[in-house]
Amino acid sequence: MTSVQLEKKNRLATITLNRPEKMNALNSQVNSELIHITEDVEMDSAIRVVILTGAGDRAFSSGSDLTELKDIPALEFRQRLEAANIIRKASKPIIAMIKGYALGGGLELALACDIRIASEDARLGFPEIRLGWLPGGGGGTQVLPRLVGEGMAMKLILSGRSITAVQAKEIGLVEEVFPVDRLQSETEKLAEEIAERPLEVLRLAKEAIRASVHTNLEARLNYETALNALCFMMKRELEDDKN
Repeated sequence: MTSVQLEKKNRLATITLNRPEKMNALNSQVNSELIHITEDVEMDSAIRVVILTGAGDRAFSSGSDLTELKDIPALEFRQRLEAANIIRKASKPIIAMIKGYALGGGLELALACDIRIASEDARLGFPEIRLGWLPGGGGGTQVLPRLVGEGMAMKLILSGRSITAVQAKEIGLVEEVFPVDRLQSETEKLAEEIAERPLEVLRLAKEAIRASVHTNLEARLNYETALNALCFMMKRELEDDKN
């Protein structure tokens, strides 16, 4: 069974994180497959809009798979940024369809998308601070303040709290919230509406909007990742000292 599934229907592609038994936690296999599938969709001229979601009802993604994360070398930790960057740089509109938990690296994947639509039961947050590192696997410290403001970003990241979908909409973290039984239909309705527009115009519009708010973002993401790698190495050293 693949860890990421792809379904193409007319002008839409749906990418599904497929580890429901692990709450769609992110590991190296998910990272690799997500990159490959996103690049495949980018090359498919028939596809105009992409929906990113998670399998099952419990989670969009609960974040990094900690059982794998504790064993990888610190330097490899920096490579976990790649999937979110591929999604962020995609030329086609990508909508995150969020149900259940979207935490840590999972929420960073949602932040890399262009639009976020959540179910009423969704909960979103960055618990990394409780584990001794930053939400720096895909732009948490850099993209979140642009959406919700510096103070709210500080509150969410420094406390490690999660918030409800309604709260997330109130602060601008998600654009729409729907009952669970309407989430897919409403997301697909928006995706179809966007897909009716000319592909080149969609690309140019997305590029213009991104440039207005994300100029020099790549340099800041590199800085974020470097700081997070430092946290990760310090945590390793502390654990080694205890042993």
